[in-house]
Amino acid sequence: MISQKMLTTVLAATLLLGASGAMADTPVRSDPDQRQAIELTVYTRDLALVREVRTVRMPDGEFQLEFRGVPEKIKPATLLIGGDRGLSVLEQNYEFDLMSRQSILEKYVGREVAWILEDGGRVSGRLLATAQGPVFEVDGDIMFEMPGRIVLPSLPEDLRARPTLVWRVQRDDAAEADLDVSYLTSGLSWNADYVLQLDPEGVQADLRGWVTVENRSGSGFAGATLQLVAGDIQQVRQAMRPEMVMDAMMTKSGRAPQMESESLYDYHLYTVPWATDLPNNSSKQVSMLAASGLDVERIYTVRGASHYFRGGTADDRQDVWVSYAFENREKNQLGLPLPAGVVRVYGQSGDGRQQLLGEDRIPHTPKNERVELTVGKAFDLVAERTRMDYERVADRVHRTTWRVELRNHKDEDVTVEVRESVGGDWTMTRSSHAHEKVSAQELLFRLPVAADGETTLTYTVEVRY
Repeated sequence: MISQKMLTTVLAATLLLGASGAMADTPVRSDPDQRQAIELTVYTRDLALVREVRTVRMPDGEFQLEFRGVPEKIKPATLLIGGDRGLSVLEQNYEFDLMSRQSILEKYVGREVAWILEDGGRVSGRLLATAQGPVFEVDGDIMFEMPGRIVLPSLPEDLRARPTLVWRVQRDDAAEADLDVSYLTSGLSWNADYVLQLDPEGVQADLRGWVTVENRSGSGFAGATLQLVAGDIQQVRQAMRPEMVMDAMMTKSGRAPQMESESLYDYHLYTVPWATDLPNNSSKQVSMLAASGLDVERIYTVRGASHYFRGGTADDRQDVWVSYAFENREKNQLGLPLPAGVVRVYGQSGDGRQQLLGEDRIPHTPKNERVELTVGKAFDLVAERTRMDYERVADRVHRTTWRVELRNHKDEDVTVEVRESVGGDWTMTRSSHAHEKVSAQELLFRLPVAADGETTLTYTVEVRY
């Protein structure tokens, strides 16, 4: 027979277990407004490492923790959780079945729905399908369209307004603790843009660099510490499955603050020296560098093709390309790692106004390397190429004589580079001007052309393929 004291103990234990079970059934929420810190490391190819620190009050025992406000394009398998040593994560779910008209209707397939008609009347029926438009059954009839507005009794419980990580976790004691959470997400990327402003003579320039960060991850980040990685990291491509600038002109108002740069193993890491906001579906431009007084070289180039030397012909008129080059060295007021990006080159007209001369893309460029930008074609320089003689000396041996006429209609002397992609095993047998062997496949002539004058190059080359 159970004594009164034992019965009281059993009832107390039952009530305690019931209370514990009720608490365990109530999820603990962690929202973005609980963030104490947010750090973003953004890569150039649609990838970012996000670190969040949130303060959360948690009970003891086993419970669900909803980590809300994560990006829609999060990679859940990359999640790292730290900060609270008393927390054990037993299970993780990424719930991305988001609330929308279509998703809400899909949850009601097979259930009763109602319509409010224009005259205020109400009609009920059953939703049969939603693919390619809803299908209803009303009083035994199948209908594809219904007048009025659909009315549902409630929202489905398993839909969310925002993507959410749901963890099944366990703690030994109730406490307020900091969760240090890191994960990778796509939808974030950045690129560099540069403005090179030439002086009136085109021999010196100022360089301004900007980075444009784009956020299409599905989540906004306020007050974030922002770092950018320059370099191409390798990512493993997995099979498809549900995933758990600005043309700013150089100003005279002063030197803009520059990002801090450091080596990161075989890459370069840039840190924005202030906290910044990155709303979802937005782009932000941040000043990266500013340098003044760079020495710049202007280069005119005519390029030949390898088929010219295997019996091929060439157009009479050829383009003379204009390039600007500078050394990325400290003694040239620079000497910084330059991330890949587009460089827009500006000059000045006679009234001092800035004018776009052209643009080119540079690869990742370390310090102490040369940067060369091809911006367009020279208007007042003319090149004409004529094949004067051709002979097939033997099988796979060709001998060609070329004449290249250069005419300069500018009011200044220039030097034009003629670069010939010869290819094969070649020998220069005769030439009117000195040449340089740039490589096994290319030879180079540097030809001075006087103002309002012309220069004619003739040479014979024998090529064995």
